Amino acid sequence: MINLRFFNKKFDYLTIERIIEITGAKPHKECDLNSKIIDIKTLESATKNDISFLNSGQYVDKFSNSKAGFCFIDEKNIAKIPPTMIGLVSKNPYFSYAQIVSEFYQQKKPDFVSKTLIHASAKIGKNVEIAPNVFIGENVEIGDNSIIFPNSSILDGVVIGANCIINSNVVITCAIIGNNCQIFNGAKIGQDGFGFVHNSGKNYKIIQIGIVEIGNNVEIGANTCVDRGAIENTIIQDEVKIDNLCQIAHNVEIGYGTVIAGSTAIAGSCKIGKYVQIGGNCSVGGHIKIGDGVKIAGMSGVMRDIEPMAIMAGIPVLPIKKWHRINTLLNKMISDKK
Repeated sequence: MINLRFFNKKFDYLTIERIIEITGAKPHKECDLNSKIIDIKTLESATKNDISFLNSGQYVDKFSNSKAGFCFIDEKNIAKIPPTMIGLVSKNPYFSYAQIVSEFYQQKKPDFVSKTLIHASAKIGKNVEIAPNVFIGENVEIGDNSIIFPNSSILDGVVIGANCIINSNVVITCAIIGNNCQIFNGAKIGQDGFGFVHNSGKNYKIIQIGIVEIGNNVEIGANTCVDRGAIENTIIQDEVKIDNLCQIAHNVEIGYGTVIAGSTAIAGSCKIGKYVQIGGNCSVGGHIKIGDGVKIAGMSGVMRDIEPMAIMAGIPVLPIKKWHRINTLLNKMISDKK
């Protein structure tokens, strides 16, 4: 469910007739054009009054089991539509989704009218220290004993738990943060994910209507960026430690106790398990699942799912013993040619 602390829903519902008018999509069979669509959701979370979209072959199984009443699809997937669903056939289902999500939602605009740095509606706990030149927006909540260092901005609706340290030049928006967390200098939390859809020679921005959820006892390093989710949320569970200069893209989920070293980039919708260790300067491709207890050597490139407890290295990653054997053979081949 979209968190209305951060977003305005412009309409209670849209009719199928209106959705067809906006997108040009066509129902794959007869339906009531006055049917009311309450929301746009993922295939997994949608119900009969929601609309979703199928944009990738990776999600055909989820599509087949989806409870969505309506779904944007392309022609090649018509035969796979569940009997309880109406397919809205589109040349570009992802673009149709982008059109409808922007019709339904917009991000709330910060209230700068009062010209004060701390909004009157903010709820500030006991013994909170707020340094000079900190901006705190409307309906922000900050727990007891937290510290906000100079030049940071905590935008409307953000929730920060007790005993947190928000260092200088941090910007937090569209985020709910637990207790005992530390966000280091220059980190950016909750900004737009990198969401664009290409249609007819142009790239169109997709409004990102998820948020960032950060658990307890989490550290996020200097100049690291954590993007908010596209529809559902970016989630960082308890005890996660993220080093400096990392990129955590939209809809990433990071499990309990995972540690991520500096300059690592994790692409959208990755699911990372508990107690994972990721070395510095790694790259993880989109929609990848990394199991519990995995260890990934620094400067590795992850392009496929990794089973729990594996130890991996290389580009693309391989089991580390295999990677060492390949390197030994390569070095031998080079030496033999000299």
